[in-house]
Amino acid sequence: MASLLDVVVGRPEGVTLTGLAHAVDAPVSSVQKLVDGLTAIGFLDERDRRYSLGPAPYVLALRAGLPPVQSVRHAGLAALSERLGVPVLLAVRVGDDAVYVDWAGADEAFDVAISSQVRRPLLDTAAGRVLFAHLPEAARREIALTAHPGDPAAVVGVLDGAATTRERGAETGDSGPLLPGATAVAVPVYRDGRVVAAVSAADRHGVLDGRVEATASTLRDAVSDD
Repeated sequence: MASLLDVVVGRPEGVTLTGLAHAVDAPVSSVQKLVDGLTAIGFLDERDRRYSLGPAPYVLALRAGLPPVQSVRHAGLAALSERLGVPVLLAVRVGDDAVYVDWAGADEAFDVAISSQVRRPLLDTAAGRVLFAHLPEAARREIALTAHPGDPAAVVGVLDGAATTRERGAETGDSGPLLPGATAVAVPVYRDGRVVAAVSAADRHGVLDGRVEATASTLRDAVSDD
């Protein structure tokens, strides 16, 4: 497995399954099983049948206290939180879940809540829905169908919502089970033209009422891929 990760690290454009098999001198069938497992747990990311490094190593680095390359820094989250007057969170996708890897401005209750539920299904939170909206089409369909089996109307609603999120460049809505009653505004974080994370502002007390679009703009400016 380590050899496969070494291969993709130096190739941000991605590597085909055949290319991976050739690089590690192994049968395609054997590599396929390893690749499927690594993709499922977030160590690899698959797009258009090409594999690149996924977010899981980044998550592990954050939890170990190692500064990830080209990431949104904690100081930046803290500055955003102070400016907006609400907690600000950073999430990445691991498999079909959104994982909160850092946050700032949380009070004690919020900190306890998020610390106990750092991993949530993509469709459960605003940040997760941003990450979902920028997945490849086939992945979006699969997740929507799995979330709403036998309910085509709900599936259509999820996919239409994702299209709106992409067009707006932001997601606004219920913060989900993590913070019942809270409203969140989330935007994508781009690196080299790809969405690698989402940043969200979570409002439990109506602080952002009437400032949703301005909040989205502030978040986008703060995480722009300059």
